[in-house]
Amino acid sequence: MTKDEIRAGMLARRRDVDDQTRRDAGKAIAERLASTAAFARSWRFCCYLSTPHEVTSRYILRTVFEAGREVCIPAWDPMAQTYGLFAYDPRMPLITGHRGIREPSIRIPILPWDVNCFIVPGLAFDSHGGRLGYGKGYYDRILAQAARTVPIIAVCYDWQVVDDPLPFEPHDIRVHMIITNQRFITCAV
Repeated sequence: MTKDEIRAGMLARRRDVDDQTRRDAGKAIAERLASTAAFARSWRFCCYLSTPHEVTSRYILRTVFEAGREVCIPAWDPMAQTYGLFAYDPRMPLITGHRGIREPSIRIPILPWDVNCFIVPGLAFDSHGGRLGYGKGYYDRILAQAARTVPIIAVCYDWQVVDDPLPFEPHDIRVHMIITNQRFITCAV
């Protein structure tokens, strides 16, 4: 299957997920994340603000903030015409940004190499760390600037992990771990 075919299938399946399932998955993933060594040794996390059909990031963010850690999130940088990372605090007002994605209205830039752990969404993943996003490469460009030793953790519904290796291109960045609502997967990167 091509990337576009996989994307279309995953998007359709994800649209069928009800709100309770989203919340339950987010809670289960947050609990699993909190038990990882990557969580224990990280101070600044990059996390996403979930869209209506993604695993909710609310519980992940709550877990990070309750541990007294810092968060940054990807947000559109109109000057650079790409996504950058910006500090996020739960008291910050949010706006609807590029492509309808929520973003902080206050912009405090964070550099990718200053992040200790990345928590990323996607449409499909494989056990070799392959990640299929929306096809624009925004996360790959940010992750390419991160320190090589920084853990990249994908979060998703268990059915988003596919058995066959995903199509992979030279610019694609692999994830190190996948946390689903049912299990951990340490990737063979």
